[in-house]
Amino acid sequence: MVADDRMVDHFRRRLLSHLGKIRFEKWFEGRTSVQIEGDLVTIGVASPFLMKWMIREFQAPGTLAAQECLGPSAHIRFEVCSTAEQLSATYFQERAQVQESNPDPSAEKIESISKPENVREPLRKSSVMTGGLAPRRRRFASLDDFVSGQGNNSSLQIAKVISRHPGESYNPFYLYGGVGVGKTHLLEGIHREVKANFPDWQVLSLTAEAFGNYYTKALYEKSLPAFRKRFRAIDVLIVDDVDFLDAKKGFQEEFCHTIQELISYGRQVVLSADRHPKMLSNIRPELSTRFLSGILSRIESPDYETRMEIVRRRAEKMSLPVTDDAIEYVANRFSRNVRELIGAINCLQTYHQMTKRMIGITATREVLRDLERDCLKIVRTSDIQHAICNLFGIKQDELVSSRRSRHLSQPRMLAMYLARQWTAAAYHEIGKQFGGRNHSTVMSAEKRIRNMIEKGDSIQVSTRAWNLRDVISTLGEELQVG
Repeated sequence: MVADDRMVDHFRRRLLSHLGKIRFEKWFEGRTSVQIEGDLVTIGVASPFLMKWMIREFQAPGTLAAQECLGPSAHIRFEVCSTAEQLSATYFQERAQVQESNPDPSAEKIESISKPENVREPLRKSSVMTGGLAPRRRRFASLDDFVSGQGNNSSLQIAKVISRHPGESYNPFYLYGGVGVGKTHLLEGIHREVKANFPDWQVLSLTAEAFGNYYTKALYEKSLPAFRKRFRAIDVLIVDDVDFLDAKKGFQEEFCHTIQELISYGRQVVLSADRHPKMLSNIRPELSTRFLSGILSRIESPDYETRMEIVRRRAEKMSLPVTDDAIEYVANRFSRNVRELIGAINCLQTYHQMTKRMIGITATREVLRDLERDCLKIVRTSDIQHAICNLFGIKQDELVSSRRSRHLSQPRMLAMYLARQWTAAAYHEIGKQFGGRNHSTVMSAEKRIRNMIEKGDSIQVSTRAWNLRDVISTLGEELQVG
């Protein structure tokens, strides 16, 4: 435990040196939790929206600090954490106390200049508490806490079967779906249940990026035999975000050999990604077919009833006094993924801790107004073009060119169709952004794609034909999150 404390303190000091005192105190001190397991540093934050911002701002300096502490294979992960929620609530309560003691803003400003230590004292106390509150081990979610619904129940049932009988069926298990729909929760639940049912088994959970880091380190240190012995001797391998391997040929080959070895000896392999294996356009055929050889399960975004149950359970867990109409409001307004729902409840919890009031529909509207606005994703035609180019493996200038070859014309028509669905642009405005085409060309493309959808036609993605509905669904999820 002492070693853990020292390593966490070392990481915080390195992060402080990279960010500077002001930024570190504003975003990390007293407002985040830190835990270290192996070469993974997990930083807990209070809400998914704060998490998204911190990933964008602090992923690079955080990774650098982790590597300075733990070695070249170290990496960091931001996650929503109840510990951080408590710290954040304490932070806001102390801020409120400071404001109550200094109702005059000018007096507070003078006090902060003349006695800075007194104003910052509450935050420093909470930073000391961080070391005591931060969990020492990674906390894996439970399958019992997973809220099942129409879009995810089959995935949950498969996860339960695998937890009871790993390696006997459903091997490999490939789970895919959009961001924030519960993939990682199921993977962690499988890990937790297998460890409970088979305590002597070796169960390894990691991301595909971490696998790549370990492999790179083994190449650099010329220790590939030890690397392979470690990864091919485990009983259950759980890998999150395997879409990270797309277009990384060296990693793909090693990963393919690893899972082939495990499956051939009856060891369980569980994988997750944001796309169907056939949608990974730059994956090795032998690896793609290996993914397809087991069982595939797609998790959909939660429907209304599922969202209602998620909000209700979360509120009960946090002992949050909230009315039924407030729960309905949250479930209606935040519909894309579970993380948005949790973030909304976290905001209401913070408001309740500060005011001690019951959360009704009026308070909910007021508290979540800014959050709801921030959750709106404005999609531009350029975003659609970028998503199409990534999926079909073509260049931007090819997409808007005058060339009419099939491998360009179909993606171009699909991009125009999506531009009509996702943007408020008129036909002639869309045509201008696709090489100066006229409005009738865009109207024709929209009509042809709509007819293909109605007929259930397929579209060529790389070397494979894929159902057009599924392609549009995948692109839609990317546009919502991107």
